[in-house]
Amino acid sequence: MTAERLAIWCDRALRWGLVFLIAFTPLAFGTVEAWAIAIMEWGIWTLVLVGILRAGLGSPEGASRSRVWTGLEIPVALFAAFCALQLVPVPIDWLRGLSPRAAEMYSTVDVAAGAPNASAREAGRTDLLLNPAVPHRRPVSVNPADTGNRLLLVVSFAGLFGLVAWWSRRPDRSLFLLLGISVTAFAVSLFGLVQYLTWNGRIYWFRRVPTTSSFGPFVNHNHFAGYVGMVIPVALCLALYAVEQRRFERRSDELVSERWGRAGLALFGAALLVVALFFSLSRGGILSTALGGLVLFALASRRLASRALTWSVAGVLVVVALAFIAWIGADVISDQIGTYRTIENEASFRSRAVVWKAMIGTIGPFLRTGSGLGTFEDSFAPFTPPGSGRRWDRAHNDYLQLLWETGLPGALLFLAAAAVFIRRFWWPALRAREGPLSLFRVGVAISLLTIALHSFVDFNLQIGANGFLFAVLSGVLVGMHRSARDAGGEP
Repeated sequence: MTAERLAIWCDRALRWGLVFLIAFTPLAFGTVEAWAIAIMEWGIWTLVLVGILRAGLGSPEGASRSRVWTGLEIPVALFAAFCALQLVPVPIDWLRGLSPRAAEMYSTVDVAAGAPNASAREAGRTDLLLNPAVPHRRPVSVNPADTGNRLLLVVSFAGLFGLVAWWSRRPDRSLFLLLGISVTAFAVSLFGLVQYLTWNGRIYWFRRVPTTSSFGPFVNHNHFAGYVGMVIPVALCLALYAVEQRRFERRSDELVSERWGRAGLALFGAALLVVALFFSLSRGGILSTALGGLVLFALASRRLASRALTWSVAGVLVVVALAFIAWIGADVISDQIGTYRTIENEASFRSRAVVWKAMIGTIGPFLRTGSGLGTFEDSFAPFTPPGSGRRWDRAHNDYLQLLWETGLPGALLFLAAAAVFIRRFWWPALRAREGPLSLFRVGVAISLLTIALHSFVDFNLQIGANGFLFAVLSGVLVGMHRSARDAGGEP
């Protein structure tokens, strides 16, 4: 097989491999179970290896040989290295200085001290059941297995981001991925609505779930809302792009009609996504998506030729979505939005606020090195607020949980990576005005903003499907930025 032929096969494997994972991650119950996470990680690293092979064969056809580095490599690598150090056993005396809380959790109760007489105390000291041998070295992480699994997931998403950022430098590939994401989200939302109307207490009508808060293939309705909220701005940009191109098309009535058809189809798809978002009954998802939509239309109206036409699209979207909601039944939505009652077994905002307050009051000893990435459930258990009748496996705030698990070093590295990404790619996308991809760059930037806002009240970025989609969209934004720069559209 010649090098050119091998390059073609590598490109096909990357294209359809990404499509497979884009479709698989939401449909596999949101990729929250071990088997689904393993398949996703295996798929990511397989594609990364194919991408390395493809890179060795030369630049993708039609792409310039611009630098591959994004600037995020150093802070991401340092963050991964720091989390790996949380797994290294250190002397227990060192651990008391590094992480006093972790040292306390590793300590055992002195049974012999409470014995009634000297013989009982001596027996307590020598009995292996009452006084087990304690290792002299312990890691910072209070649950090394969970930290290792979460670290592998973070590194996998970082590899996916780099792969997509490199592969999507061609505009047609960026649009292909965005279209694939939109079609997948449309299918997931349609399935979610059908399942909602025929709900029998089981996902896919056969898989029982522990709570009644699931929606579509997602076990938790808030995670479905986070997923759809990331796609709605992209679907709206597809509609706005088709409308804008139609205005400048005068060559034939058939082509103009085709543009109108594409615009109508994209607008219908976006409306269905909005309807599914409302019926998921996630107030945080609805609010963050609404704010993102307002920013998107405000920015789009300054880029498209007709502001009136832009806001007309927004009006049509609202009318169509409200019509669908009224047809299906708006009572449940008005009850959820208009009251503070929540779905059974769901953590309400008030209970989350109690947990956040407890975290802030007890986080001090964890600020040095954290409790270990992915160990919130174990490390927060001793500090569960009184009256809370459940064990909190997540903080329902991705940023506060990151600070708890990785301390100030991990939080500062995260902020450094976020600052580099915002300065180099996200903020220029909001300011982009030239080039055919400028509108889509704005849409993807708003998608990332939407999930970032939602993560203040939930843990969407810790869900496999949502984390995967976030990494893909971030990589696509970098790829489109490079396309615009190579074409001379960026200063």
